[in-house]
Amino acid sequence: MSDDTQSPTTPPELPHSEKQVLKQEPMPGEIRLPTTIDALLKQPGQIFYELSQDNERKISMHLLAVFATSFLVFGFVLGLFSGGTQLWAAPLKVLLGAFVSALITFPSLYVFSCLSGIDISFKKAAGALGIGLCLSGLVLLGLCPVGWIFSQSTESVSCMAFFALLFWGVGIAFGCSLINRAIESESSRGKGYFVFWTGIFVVVTLQMSTSLRPIVGPAEDTFLQHEKKFFLTHWMETLDAD
Repeated sequence: MSDDTQSPTTPPELPHSEKQVLKQEPMPGEIRLPTTIDALLKQPGQIFYELSQDNERKISMHLLAVFATSFLVFGFVLGLFSGGTQLWAAPLKVLLGAFVSALITFPSLYVFSCLSGIDISFKKAAGALGIGLCLSGLVLLGLCPVGWIFSQSTESVSCMAFFALLFWGVGIAFGCSLINRAIESESSRGKGYFVFWTGIFVVVTLQMSTSLRPIVGPAEDTFLQHEKKFFLTHWMETLDAD
């Protein structure tokens, strides 16, 4: 008598998306500013690798140029909305805000990475933050034509402020994602702490934009405002300005 009972078969594994790994490898060919930008957009692991090699100085200068240019141009587009003093004040405030925010949040990035069990050096952590900020800048630079259209076609401060926050959020999202991948390329741990750090970074940048106000809208009599204000209060007032 045959046994018709069949043993259960293991179902095939469902397809799943593999986590993107930041592959650290040398940059091919001569290292120039255009190739650095291309690698930052397509193969950022090459930039992260070169920052710890003999080409560290050249790559760092390229990243500094990308960072300064992209944030200055984005600030200039925001300044076009009001014109006048804002044409130079808004770019300086955007660049200063991004730079100071990075300085303020870098110690916590390094500490949280170490507490997560990631064996990363101070220099590597700085490199991860640097390439993330530069990618954020390039994303903002890519959105500048869209921002220019709104700066020339609307007189609504709240509308321009909304798009400024939207573009800033998109840039931060791409930049923080790259920082996370760069740090996790040193280890497979630390994601939970990094999510917490991302929240800190977002809050700090928003508070810096409040301290350096106004970035969107007419310029005030002084470059910096003396009145202290929480970022939620400032941006709610700006979005409800019209």
